[in-house]
Amino acid sequence: MAEHVALEQISAIIPLPATIIAAAAFAPLAGTPPLARAVRMLRGGVPDPGIVVAAASTLLDDARGCLASHGLSSVGLVAVEGPGLRAHCVSTALDYLAETPNPPRHVLTHDVRRPLASAELRDRVSAGLRAGASVVMPVLPLTDSVKAVDVNGSVAATLERSVLQAVQYPRGFTVDQLSALLAQRTSDDFDELEEALGLDVPITAVEGEPDAFVTQLPRDSAFVEAIIACRGVSDR
Repeated sequence: MAEHVALEQISAIIPLPATIIAAAAFAPLAGTPPLARAVRMLRGGVPDPGIVVAAASTLLDDARGCLASHGLSSVGLVAVEGPGLRAHCVSTALDYLAETPNPPRHVLTHDVRRPLASAELRDRVSAGLRAGASVVMPVLPLTDSVKAVDVNGSVAATLERSVLQAVQYPRGFTVDQLSALLAQRTSDDFDELEEALGLDVPITAVEGEPDAFVTQLPRDSAFVEAIIACRGVSDR
């Protein structure tokens, strides 16, 4: 029972800002678009009413159609008015969650451009929140050589990659902390990592995964579908 209560205290937000290319959310990948894959990944650790898709008005009809056609109409869908940038999406979703019968204390944010992020990754982030962290982000060590390049395109230096990590999604927050980051944001594009670093907010890192990479669809469709086929998972 205690675990069930803990699950109900975590909600999830999928922002669809006006700046995102529609294909990033709706291009089919082995028959299932990234938005539907993101919702299905999150719903294993978050009850459906606690998952909110916050869509800019230009993407609202496509988002509604996508959710309906994949049996996900029980997920919350809210329209984001005005410019519909990422900060507006996250803020609108938090306002929506605050009006639900059991407002959450914790929330995950996800980037729909990472359609192969796994349930195991979600669970690691959620576990960090349950352990008491106010901000949790998955990270993955860099394996490629990393260079500093000057304005002329010349390699200026080799960076020490042992101290560098790629930060991924989903990311976890207490609702109070995410609200504070929004209130003190420096840009409406809103990157939670940059805002947390700017305010010296402690960030708890958990293990990331290679499949949680950013895709550029439709350019990467064949590559992502090849990974799906290799994993033998049709609806991740």
